[in-house]
Amino acid sequence: MTNKNDKHYDIPLSPSVSSWVYILYNTMSKDLSIGLSLNLHKQFSRLNKVEKMVYYRGYINSFDAVAHKHLLENLSDESIMHNVKQINPSLSNLSFKNIHYL
Repeated sequence: MTNKNDKHYDIPLSPSVSSWVYILYNTMSKDLSIGLSLNLHKQFSRLNKVEKMVYYRGYINSFDAVAHKHLLENLSDESIMHNVKQINPSLSNLSFKNIHYL
């Protein structure tokens, strides 16, 4: 996917990736929302002005995506945020504007 030392995070859309796990962060309420999507473009069109995608991970196997989502849902918000900040320290919005096709 991306090198965590990069300033930009790109979401490569590939035909081999069938499922995406993502985390949305609400900048007003500070709530996290974990989701699973088969179509990232459709998901991004539903974001409002206070939501931003701060994490994503693509999977070839949908079962692996569901398992990863389940794992994240069982972590505390503090643990999730710690892991997100390891990849995206500034909690940059990684959504629609950064998508490109392979």
